[in-house]
Amino acid sequence: MRQQQAEWFTNRSGHSSFRAEVVQSEGGFTAIISRRTGYSSRDWQYQQLASAGQFASARKALRAGRQMAQQMAWLRYRFD
Repeated sequence: MRQQQAEWFTNRSGHSSFRAEVVQSEGGFTAIISRRTGYSSRDWQYQQLASAGQFASARKALRAGRQMAQQMAWLRYRFD
């Protein structure tokens, strides 16, 4: 199973970062949003937050996932 990843989007406080990961599934490609909390690599903690949906191509999934990750960093979790 091949996986594609986008860059991390960091929120305003610098404590939370988000990125999209695309994994191949039975019906196409799924974009999964991951969250990284902490200020340095020594205290980073990772969790999977949400799915941005299922798409016919990896490129479409990555585009939608990147957009959702960016919105989470800049809007939903802006000061977290």
